[in-house]
Amino acid sequence: MNLDLRLLDWIAAHRTDALTDLARTMMAGGGSRALGVGLIVVFVLGLAVDQVGAVWIAIAAGGTASAIATALKALVDRPRPPADLALVSTTGTSMPSTIAALTAGAALALLLGLRWRSPRMRRLAAAVLGFVVVVVGAAMVYLGAHWLSDVLAGWALGAGVAVAFGVPFARLRSRGG
Repeated sequence: MNLDLRLLDWIAAHRTDALTDLARTMMAGGGSRALGVGLIVVFVLGLAVDQVGAVWIAIAAGGTASAIATALKALVDRPRPPADLALVSTTGTSMPSTIAALTAGAALALLLGLRWRSPRMRRLAAAVLGFVVVVVGAAMVYLGAHWLSDVLAGWALGAGVAVAFGVPFARLRSRGG
């Protein structure tokens, strides 16, 4: 039995009502309405601190990571976890996780693109954004919507896209461009 299946078997045997409710809430938060509201909030905050460019980079990185993940799913064609281990009904293939790629790509690009007032603020933002990315990914595995390796692949994809978008933007910004 592979690691993905062993982990999901273990999770299924140890689920609780409270964790299931939390995971379902996190999954619902990944819906198009919630993402739209989240984008508006981040954009308004970017306007407030005069860093809209960094917000656009984060949106572009998250969207690009999501699009690449969707294309890769067709190539990899990996089935989702079995229905008897899943608490949610999902369609399509699973590798890499699109939501993991999107959240990791947007969060890391935002961290790389923003100008920070202090290292402490940057560390705090990294902790908060990292926590959100991990909780969303963990919820997908907990609910049986994805295998752990799907989420890890999505995070790696998102991080790569974030670096490709965020680092050049930060360099241009630091040069006054």
